[in-house]
Amino acid sequence: MPTLIVAEKNKAALAIAEALGTIETIKKSRTLKIYHVKSRDLYVIPLRGHLLEYKNVGKYKSWNKTPPRDIITDPNSIKKVPKKTAYPYIKALEEHAKICDHCIIGTDADIEGVNIGLFDAFPYIQKSNPSIHVSQLWLSSLQKHEILKKIQNLIPPKWNWGEMGEARAIIDAIIGFSATRQITAMLKPLLHQYNVFFISIGRVQTSLLFLIYLREQQINAFTPEPYFTIDAILNIDSHRVKVHHKSNPFKSPQKQLAETIYQTIKDATNAKFLNKKEEQKVIKPPTPLNTSKALILLTQQLKIRADLALKTLNSLYLKKIITYPRTDSDVYKADFDHVQYLKNFMPHSTYGTFASNLIKKNRFMPTKGKIDAGDHPPITPLLSLENTSKHFQNDLERKIYDLIARYYLALFGEDAIELNETLKVLIKEEPFEGRINVLLREGFLEIAPFLKKKFDPPIPIHDSLLPIHEISLNERSTRPPPRYSDASLLKLMEQNNLGTKATRPLMIEILLKRKLIYREKKRYFITELGLFLISNLEQVWKPFLEPTFTSYIEAQLEKIKNGTMTMQECIKVMKKTFLDLFDALLNNQDKLFSNRASLKNYQISSQKQSLPPKNQKHLNITCPYCKKNGMTLILTKKKKRFLRCLNDECKKTIVVPQHGKLTFLKTSCKHCGFVVIKVSRRKKNHHYSYYLCPFCWNEGLKETGKNTKKGFCSNCKEFKISKDHCVEQEK
Repeated sequence: MPTLIVAEKNKAALAIAEALGTIETIKKSRTLKIYHVKSRDLYVIPLRGHLLEYKNVGKYKSWNKTPPRDIITDPNSIKKVPKKTAYPYIKALEEHAKICDHCIIGTDADIEGVNIGLFDAFPYIQKSNPSIHVSQLWLSSLQKHEILKKIQNLIPPKWNWGEMGEARAIIDAIIGFSATRQITAMLKPLLHQYNVFFISIGRVQTSLLFLIYLREQQINAFTPEPYFTIDAILNIDSHRVKVHHKSNPFKSPQKQLAETIYQTIKDATNAKFLNKKEEQKVIKPPTPLNTSKALILLTQQLKIRADLALKTLNSLYLKKIITYPRTDSDVYKADFDHVQYLKNFMPHSTYGTFASNLIKKNRFMPTKGKIDAGDHPPITPLLSLENTSKHFQNDLERKIYDLIARYYLALFGEDAIELNETLKVLIKEEPFEGRINVLLREGFLEIAPFLKKKFDPPIPIHDSLLPIHEISLNERSTRPPPRYSDASLLKLMEQNNLGTKATRPLMIEILLKRKLIYREKKRYFITELGLFLISNLEQVWKPFLEPTFTSYIEAQLEKIKNGTMTMQECIKVMKKTFLDLFDALLNNQDKLFSNRASLKNYQISSQKQSLPPKNQKHLNITCPYCKKNGMTLILTKKKKRFLRCLNDECKKTIVVPQHGKLTFLKTSCKHCGFVVIKVSRRKKNHHYSYYLCPFCWNEGLKETGKNTKKGFCSNCKEFKISKDHCVEQEK
């Protein structure tokens, strides 16, 4: 009898079928094609990810008729039902199960893929043919030799892996359905102000929002402390080397000391060379790429979102260009044939030189990481592709492939060697030090230059007196911790065991879609809605918000995978744990949002924290009229824009230029104290910009009824804009 193979996506199904023989395509619907390999008498049916999803049963479909708590306590509150797009696939599985005696689960080889194959697709197959035999095809790539090898070495189904995925789906559904309804009911009046109809709550996404909130709190609570530095720039052998006073930084109470030292040495023309201490440092090649490392690398180097990086990696996998991109392993098995892949790169116009040198030096052993998860090898390039290859659909695929290929070759490279030099000099008996970092040997950094930090050229010192180019006394302030980028947010989630390697980008996207965070200049900000939500939930639901709760759940789920706990036991424990947390929320709900009516005038001290409606942008500037509230930039339907006070009792407005990009600077007008804006424009392919104080400009318009250029910084005789700051004119 024929054999049935179930794949997760159409491209994967096609690759499996083509590797096994000549195919006949059977079109079942607009989206479903089945591949028949006559020589082996087998059918390959692709899915479209999950066929099924958990939903509330009939009596729980209404958000108002049953208490959300009952979703947790009622064992029959949710059920698994087919998605709207699933029916053609279900029908095809049922039809072919009747004529086949062997089913091979060939879905993606990870927790999610196993769950889809064994818990979404196989129940329909087994129902149609209870006696059908089931095996699993465990693929790390879609290359022909890998498919042929693994089809001869099928494994028993990984039921524990599938149960782990199923338990996670059930737990997340119960938590999400009950908590989302309860919090939404509490916040209903508030949500209408934001044109938001519900607040999405989930154990991973809400915990992630909590961590972003904590960083925001750190930034808001941070008090800059002024400090002073004395620095000098030396001219050494046609190079300029910066040196710093040994006592840097001088804190605020030491300001007088710093000024005294500066006055003593400011006219010095030479520095006396004392010595130069040298220390060599070995830089090891990187360890192999797993999913987490790859996402961090790609988001850092290409400045792209994590979800886009993962989507592109998956596209390259389906095109047979790289191995499976969802892996925890950063250690290669001893029998992995690296020689084959290194030889593939030898003809390459760019990578060929690197590959040839590695082979010539017998460098066939890559570095080792710490994790051998046993599922897949680290992410590896399988093909040697030129930059102009038609395999790439877009420029992003080219760039990601280039990074992965170079990174892989760098695993075999030689150590790089760095020389750290500490330069010590005296300027009128005041001690100064400088550091010069020279790359003595490039090693693997020649292959992967994107891993290279900034190095200095070699700077020989022949004289005892070194000419001074400049001496400066600088006033600076300590800075708060930065907001999270895609890379740092992924690292944070990994450190706190939030989500899986595949779901972390999705969690970020969910928070963006729910308007709880937003992304600006490649950094993530919490919105006013998100800030208000977490600041209140923190009072009574902190154990739910903290990453330890979701980490505990993941630890219990791992027990299912390892066979030390059944799926039913895990779900029972998790329900009890969450029910205790849910009751704590209910017992305190009266005080939890007692101040929700005050959200309308809720003020945020840090810049760019709120996410108002699309036609508004809240600004961290104080209204010059009432001196109490902030202001918002409003864009009308007729494309008119102006500033308006957030105070309902004030509501004063200030006109701003109607054309050009507006940048609100971190400086104030020395005349009135209001913010200065930079207006950037383009005219006849020529870019230019100008600065003005909107308040002074509006006052000028009121005085004369026409534009007298008052408020334009270029017309100011007392002050000027220097490096985006309003400073006094030089006299």
